[in-house]
Amino acid sequence: MTHSAFKALQTENPWPDITGLTAWDYTLGGGGRELVDALIKSDKPKFMLEIGCFLCASAKRWLNLDPDLKLVGVDPWDEEGLTEQVKRYVGRPNLTRKYPDRETQLQFVHDVETQTPFCTALANLRGLEDRFIPYRGLSPNALYELKEKGFEPDLVYIDAGKNMTDLEVSHTLWPSARITGDDWHWNRAHGYPMRKIVYGFAEKHGYSVEAEWATWVLQPLK
Repeated sequence: MTHSAFKALQTENPWPDITGLTAWDYTLGGGGRELVDALIKSDKPKFMLEIGCFLCASAKRWLNLDPDLKLVGVDPWDEEGLTEQVKRYVGRPNLTRKYPDRETQLQFVHDVETQTPFCTALANLRGLEDRFIPYRGLSPNALYELKEKGFEPDLVYIDAGKNMTDLEVSHTLWPSARITGDDWHWNRAHGYPMRKIVYGFAEKHGYSVEAEWATWVLQPLK
C-alpha cells in the first residue's frame, strides 16, 4: 500500500522548478545524527517521515545513506518566518561555523530570501526528486492527512515543535515505526524541555532512550 501511496503523494506534491537555484547544505542540528545513521543502516527502512525539514540537510543525509530509502518531509516552509530566522544567524556561531566568511553568510541569506526557503531546500536535494516528497503543512494535521492517504513510514524523525504532540500522534498512527529526533540539548536555561518530553513518552509507552548530543532515539525495552 505504501508504494502506491508514495506514488500518489508524488503526483499530488510536485517539485517546483529549481533550475539554476543555489543549494545551501546547512543544518541547525547539534550533532549525534550518527544514531539515526545507524538505524537506517541496520533496519533498512523503506519509507521515512521527517517532521520539520528547514533546508533539508538532514533529509539529504538520510537519503544518501541508502539508495532505496524514500522520504516524505513535512514542513510549512514559511517564507517570512524562515527568511527572518536565517537573517538572525549572520555573524552568530550557528552560521559562522559552517560559513565563516561574512560575504558568504550574506549570500546565504540573500539566496534563501530571493529563491524562497522552500525552493532553496529542494535545490539542496537536487537529484533526489524521485525519493523525496515535500509535504507542505503543519504537524499534527499533516500526519493525519498522510495516514489517510495510505503512507506508512518505518522510521520517523522529529525536528519541529518541542512538544509531546508529534510523538504521541506518530506513535498512535504508526505504532510499529521507530521514532527518533533532534533538540535533546535545546534550551539549557529551561532544563532541556525536549528531554522531559521524550523521557515522559518513553516511560508511558515502554521505551528506553538513547541520546547523543542533540539526537535521541527511542529503543524498545528488551
